[in-house]
Amino acid sequence: MSAEDVLAPPSPAPAGPPAQPPALPAQPPPHEPRRLPVEFTGRAGEFFGIWIVNVVLTLLTLGIYSAWAKVRTERYFYGNTRIDGTPFEYLATPIQILKGRLVAYAVVVALGISAHFGFLVVYFPLVFAVLLLLPWLLQRALRFRARYSAWRGLRFRFVNGVDDAYLNFMFRPMLQIPTLYMLLPWVRKHQQEYIVTGHRFGGLRFSFQGELGPYYIPFAICLGAGFAAYFVMVLAVFAGALLFDGARTGGETDPNGLMLSVLLPVVVVYLVLLALPVFLRTRYTNLMWGNSRLGPHRFACTLRARDIIWIYLSNGVAILCTLGLAVPWAMVRLAKYRAAHFELLALGDLDEFVAEAERAEGAASAELVDALDLDVGIGL
Repeated sequence: MSAEDVLAPPSPAPAGPPAQPPALPAQPPPHEPRRLPVEFTGRAGEFFGIWIVNVVLTLLTLGIYSAWAKVRTERYFYGNTRIDGTPFEYLATPIQILKGRLVAYAVVVALGISAHFGFLVVYFPLVFAVLLLLPWLLQRALRFRARYSAWRGLRFRFVNGVDDAYLNFMFRPMLQIPTLYMLLPWVRKHQQEYIVTGHRFGGLRFSFQGELGPYYIPFAICLGAGFAAYFVMVLAVFAGALLFDGARTGGETDPNGLMLSVLLPVVVVYLVLLALPVFLRTRYTNLMWGNSRLGPHRFACTLRARDIIWIYLSNGVAILCTLGLAVPWAMVRLAKYRAAHFELLALGDLDEFVAEAERAEGAASAELVDALDLDVGIGL
């Protein structure tokens, strides 16, 4: 800079308002997910026709038609369950189910016959083999059910391995015994994580982000309610024993009223103890779906334990009173409730899924899991 520049008077400021700083680009509002509720459009009267035909033909064919009955039932419930207007599909064939069912029920019949006739040399090794193979059976059942379930023409997949199945369904549960089942929430969380993270759909993987703390809250509630119910039952029996002793020594007590005063609390406590596992499972189902993601998409499950308990109780009473004819109504009723309390929170377009290559899966493991009444579902 020269001396002339330093000594020169400053140039006059331009006329007009002062210049404003350039405006920052407007920030877009945060993208809200679309709430897509699950819809179940099935009707009890409509399903009754399918169900009664299934029952009659299964009896007439000595159980052989049960494979076709299962496929018809699954396709009805899948096809009437919709997200964003699109129904799910069940793609397994009756022949696949029949082959798997024959193997599964051969094992179950062998267990029953050996137990009935005391063939312990057959029974115990067979039970041990089933228990030893249980995690493998669960993993294969999950693969089969995912492989033959589809939405928008795309199939699901299950890819988690057998080693993790043994870890989560054999070794971790074994730790519950020395800890008096205090590790049950920890075990359940890891089992749900294994089931959820093993699934794939349309090139996207399911993820699981659950924390252990929320799993202990319903568990603690069940423990407290269980101990309280047991304490009430003990008090009722003790009070009944005192009243009975007083009546026997000369007091005037109605024996029917005495019996009722003892049995009523016991029945109530028994019903409470039956309801606690339903409460725990309902809360854990909500936690599982609330912690699950499919790529950017989330889920919301808002099942209420008291509703589920009432549905199970009233369904059971209706089935007993109708000699089993209310089974279709009970199944449809439960499916409608589940659908009404489940949502997909979609972030973005659902048309961006990409098909993946698949290979066939055998049904024997899935059918054996069903035949042994083992719980591997991710719902209620």
